[in-house]
Amino acid sequence: MEEHIELIKELRKDRSAPVDSMGVRAIHNTSKDSYETLVALILSTRTKDSATYETIQVLRHHGLTPLNILKTPALTLTSLLAKVNHRNRKASYLREMSEMLMNNFGGRVPDQEWQLRKLKGVGEKSALLYLQTVTGKVTGIAVDAHLHSIANWLSWVETKRPHQTRKKLEQRLPRTLWGPINPLVVGFGQELAREKQKILHKCLRSSNPSLALQMLCACGMDVRKQLRQQHTSCFPEAFSCLRLAKGGMEVEDEILRHLKWTAEGGDLKLGHQTFPSIIWKTSAGKDLSWGIVLPNLHESGLMKGHTIVKPTSCCQLELSLP
Repeated sequence: MEEHIELIKELRKDRSAPVDSMGVRAIHNTSKDSYETLVALILSTRTKDSATYETIQVLRHHGLTPLNILKTPALTLTSLLAKVNHRNRKASYLREMSEMLMNNFGGRVPDQEWQLRKLKGVGEKSALLYLQTVTGKVTGIAVDAHLHSIANWLSWVETKRPHQTRKKLEQRLPRTLWGPINPLVVGFGQELAREKQKILHKCLRSSNPSLALQMLCACGMDVRKQLRQQHTSCFPEAFSCLRLAKGGMEVEDEILRHLKWTAEGGDLKLGHQTFPSIIWKTSAGKDLSWGIVLPNLHESGLMKGHTIVKPTSCCQLELSLP
């Protein structure tokens, strides 16, 4: 689990998922208005971040305050929520929540979890995310559909309900991760669902491509299909482990066997030395779409730098020295 999380941190370091630019935290950072943030959380349930973000802009233009929402006719409010899922229900939630704030809290959003959860449309996840985003209080792990699913797919937990996932994760994770784990995994899940080529490319270039690809497979991605799609354009560094031996080249990584790597001959001769069996790993060379490094050649003292071998066809290898 710890190894998975560290790798997800690496994959998410570019902060380029929708949650990073259009999620509730991004919305809050543009206004610092607690009521707007609570509204965004209610609207975000089962709705894409982009739709929630756009709808908040529409509501801001309309006038996003508890009093103005209560003055807005039901049909008008529903039409303002046109881009979010379950807009009729959520329009009703906003009216009831706003009325409770005006009647019970002087129009201000409370800062206690138990009070927040009394508001219409605010569940456990939304209350926890509100406190983390607005007050900085981290009282628990906010588990949404992404975090619940991925935690089970990667065998961090074995649960059926999000509240069960929360309890299990809180038992296993240090408190320092209780807040960051939600946006971290949500962004990973968003790219996994909607930007498969992007997340695949980042996995292939990561510090642990083998584990990263295993994670994608565990989360339901058809990695072979996605690799074939990349291969048809410009296959990046595969980071696969290959072995050159008599009779050809054997692909040890099962995921990449569709590439059918082969080689003429058996032994590889460099200078006066023969290498009958060599472990090959792909390089991260910027100028190569197909790059394989022979790390043991450097260890043998043949040369000072990496040796790059570039396949020019299915059955030929071209050796070039940088």
